[in-house]
Amino acid sequence: MHGCTGYGAALLATVIWSGNFIAARALATSIPPCQFNFWRWVIALVAVLPFALKHLASDKQAIIRHLGYLSVMGILGVTLMNTFVYKAGQTTESLNMALLMPATPLVILILARIFYAEPISPMRLLGMLTAFTGIVILVLRGEFAHISAIKINSGDLWTMGCMLCFALYSLLMRKRPRDISPSGFNAAVFSLGLIYALPCVAIEIWLLPLPTISLPLVTGLAYAGLGCSALAFWLWTVGIDSIGPVRAGIIYYSLPLFAGIGSVLILHETVTFTQILGGVLIVLGIWLATICARPSVSRCKTANKAM
Repeated sequence: MHGCTGYGAALLATVIWSGNFIAARALATSIPPCQFNFWRWVIALVAVLPFALKHLASDKQAIIRHLGYLSVMGILGVTLMNTFVYKAGQTTESLNMALLMPATPLVILILARIFYAEPISPMRLLGMLTAFTGIVILVLRGEFAHISAIKINSGDLWTMGCMLCFALYSLLMRKRPRDISPSGFNAAVFSLGLIYALPCVAIEIWLLPLPTISLPLVTGLAYAGLGCSALAFWLWTVGIDSIGPVRAGIIYYSLPLFAGIGSVLILHETVTFTQILGGVLIVLGIWLATICARPSVSRCKTANKAM
């Protein structure tokens, strides 16, 4: 029963996260990306503060000691990452964003090689090349006949920027200070990320018309802040604690499926063969690089059974 709870929690978190790309696409013309991201994290901070307040007093000195590290995490995870998603939503399909994001583990593998000298085995290399092929197909939209004349969608590039931020954030989580409680860590990162987001928000307010308050906008912000930021991360933690990061990661790869269903039902986007092919290659490549590239064949077989 405990395992079932873990699988259910990880699956529900993935479903909730898939809606973030749909919200980014649906509200692309309703609110500028920096403001969307800012208010999302304000809502998330308000949601976590009641749980963090009792820890912040004891965490205060540690937070001051690690202010530089926490600032970097705030910039990567709060200031930039989802701002890039909401910027991408202005020019690319929600399904394309959802198909590209699960390739983040490959970026983590590359960065781990660069910064920590972790080896890349032949199987991992095969998986990375397979997933990279899928990414190229998605970004170029299968238009290989006149490749020199292809104009790459800027939204896909913004999504790749989000991938890089998420990968760096995940990699740097290895150095998370153990003298700061998880609740205090989240509150500090959320707060610092919001502070560093203020200049971008101010520029948008100065240059662009203020967004019109509407029910879809308020609903989208609440969904992103309470659902994607607060609830989904808690569910993901429950899932990892119960079934482990490998099995939870396999469930996360279903994100494009739910995003595709939502984009068709809610946004009436069409799913193309290119997206299907690119998505299959990305998922296959990630599976080869992160599951079957483990040290022993027996572990690979265990992963197969887990799927």
